[in-house]
Amino acid sequence: MAEFNDNVAVSFVSNVPHLKYLKDEIQELAEKFNFNYQQLSKIIDLPINEIENFMNSKGTITIEQQEKIENKLAILNHGFESFDARERVSLLLNDLIADYMFSTESISKIIHVEEKELANFRRGKLLTDRNEELKICVNVIMLHFVLHD
Repeated sequence: MAEFNDNVAVSFVSNVPHLKYLKDEIQELAEKFNFNYQQLSKIIDLPINEIENFMNSKGTITIEQQEKIENKLAILNHGFESFDARERVSLLLNDLIADYMFSTESISKIIHVEEKELANFRRGKLLTDRNEELKICVNVIMLHFVLHD
């Protein structure tokens, strides 16, 4: 019987060295949104002097820091344009159901919406009441944030 591997590794092949790529992504973020080093420091969770040193090739960052920064940069530089808002909330809703084994009934009670409306939203149906849809979106995002913080 064949063995199955439940881990997947993804790698990208590029001629650009990894740290150069990371610097370019940080620079792109700064230029795209007109961020200064103080703002970048908050966003990527590195002190200003470490960012300056890294960007000027005078310092280094750990692999763990690189991974966290890459995840944030990917979303900030490229991620928001590839998903629509409903799709993002649906993904968060499905995460809550899978991670916490919640039912739509329990989530609807927590976020104070009708279960039928939440089920319709989850199936991708457009809701007739835009306020109800907004309430679902905001409350699912908040619930996900609270439980994952």
